[in-house]
Amino acid sequence: MSTFAPAGSTRALPTYTTALAWFFAAACIAVAIYVPVFDRANWELVGSIACVASGLLVAAGLFAFSRTFPRLAVALVTIGALAGGVFLVWTLVAPIAALALIVLFARGARGGSSVAVKSAG
Repeated sequence: MSTFAPAGSTRALPTYTTALAWFFAAACIAVAIYVPVFDRANWELVGSIACVASGLLVAAGLFAFSRTFPRLAVALVTIGALAGGVFLVWTLVAPIAALALIVLFARGARGGSSVAVKSAG
């Protein structure tokens, strides 16, 4: 049974996971800026605040992972991706990207899940 990587681990996320996380965070913040400026009829303050918060949580999760806190990083990315996916559900791509980000991030934070332990006998 595998656990998350220990605090002293120097694990790195795959490039595609990092790119998806940065793209998701940037898209959330861009939507939070775009909607109040260009679409005043559909603007809601709570939605913009939630999009900014979700983008910041995903970015904080990336920094927490690089600082060797994988459990905290997975928690931050999960909360941020779920919030962003819920408030950007109208795009249909954001919820799918949010779920993929959560799975990829949790998979990247796992330590030794794909390595079979052989007995020395």
